[in-house]
Amino acid sequence: MKLLAKVFCSAALVSIIAGCASTDSVYIPKVPPGVQQALLDYETQPENKVFILAVDPGGDYAFSYEYGKATLKEAAKIAVENVDAQRKANGVVNRPYVYALNNKVVWEDMIRSARKESAAMKPAVAEEASVEEAPAAEAE
Repeated sequence: MKLLAKVFCSAALVSIIAGCASTDSVYIPKVPPGVQQALLDYETQPENKVFILAVDPGGDYAFSYEYGKATLKEAAKIAVENVDAQRKANGVVNRPYVYALNNKVVWEDMIRSARKESAAMKPAVAEEASVEEAPAAEAE
């Protein structure tokens, strides 16, 4: 029995360490309490609805949702315009992410996807910068 407990504890410890060392760990902000009532209202709205949310590490946030449009794309466009205006008014610097499309919560997936795209673009941006700097160096 002691051996089984040791094996279980060792496996749990290895899992924790491996999870902490994972390169896929991405900070997912929690939904602020002030947004929860809006989410309850959002759930009752008709289809073709989008909920957009931006949360700063300090807790400042901006959100918007739109519903009942002809397409999801139309609803998203309006929601993004509204959340951008709210971000500017409230001094929220983090970019907004889609929280939900219709009644499906996609918050974590959207953040992870954006972070992966950002990480993939960093080498390309660095390469472009070095190519742009090369002609200036030759001119000297």
